[in-house]
Order: sequence, then C-alpha cells, then structure tokens
Amino acid sequence: MQDLFTDFAIWFATTFQLFQSPPFSGLFIMLVSVAVSSLSNLAMRRFSDMRRLQRQQLEVKQYQEMEKEAKRTQNEKLLKKVRRRKAYINRIQREQMSSRCKPSLIFLIPFMVIFTLLRAFYIVDGSEVIVAVIPFNLQKVLPFIVGMGGRATEAGFGLTFYMFYFVVGLGLSSILQRIMGTQVMAPPMR
Repeated sequence: MQDLFTDFAIWFATTFQLFQSPPFSGLFIMLVSVAVSSLSNLAMRRFSDMRRLQRQQLEVKQYQEMEKEAKRTQNEKLLKKVRRRKAYINRIQREQMSSRCKPSLIFLIPFMVIFTLLRAFYIVDGSEVIVAVIPFNLQKVLPFIVGMGGRATEAGFGLTFYMFYFVVGLGLSSILQRIMGTQVMAPPMR
C-alpha cells in the first residue's frame, strides 16, 4: 500500500510540477478549495433537510432574543418561559450539529487523502514550499505567523500550503454556502 501511495505521489509531483510554485500554485490550491467546498456543500444539500435547519435556526434565534430580553428586564414570567424552553433549544442545537456533521463524515477519508497528497506535493527537500506571496510584510504585524504560516520573502510574505488553503477556504466557503443555499441563517427579526 505504501508503495502505491508513493508511486502515485511521485507521478502527481512530476505531472503537476507547474503547480508547485507561484502563481500557478495559488490558482491550483484555490481550485482545490472550491472543489472541496462545493462537494461538501452539495453533500450538505443532499443529505440534510435545509428547510428544517432554517426553521430550527429561527427558533433558536427567537429563544436567544427572548432570553436576552428576560435577563434585561428580569421579568419572572419570561424567565420561567426561558428556563422551560432551554432543554428543547439544546436538543434542537444538538440535532442541527448532528445534521451538519453527517455529510462531512462521508467525505472525511477522501479529503484526508487529498490533503496528505497535497501536503507531500508542497514539501520539497524537507521544507515547505511558498505557494503564494502577499505583497506586504505580514510578519511585522503578526510576528508569530513566521514559520507557522510562511516566511518573509523579497516580494512580501510567502504563505505555505496550509496557511494559503486556510485563508482561501475561509474566504470562499461562506460565499459558496450562500450560493448553494447551505448557509443556515435565521431571517432577521421584525
């Protein structure tokens, strides 16, 4: 099994060598991020009842508003109502978490294989390759990021695979969730 993975990693590294350095590495990682997020969102739509999740989220939001109002006014009737609904709201929140996690479990192993392969692809001679460079000195503002997320270069701050994937993933996942209708948000209170 190890030889099969090693052979595949070597084939992947030689075939996709163009994507090992900027700017193509950044584009490649962005495409991988979009593909992974899209697949995850499609699974969420397929295996979760989005209408029910939205309804439950509205109930949770209404409860939180009621709880806030009860604490602010110290109204005994309202405080009792809040205490009575607490167990129900906790159950709803557990159901929501479970419903949102089930699709992720389906793709856990394939995603782990993808990230293991990409991590190996972006390590050359024992050190992490810079995959993208942001044109300012991030290390001056966030000195703890050096080593963990990248290193200073002549052109700015160079990001490694994990840090760049993390930044791109944060930016794109919310957008893709809204586009695909998998972001569970309660409508604004009237």
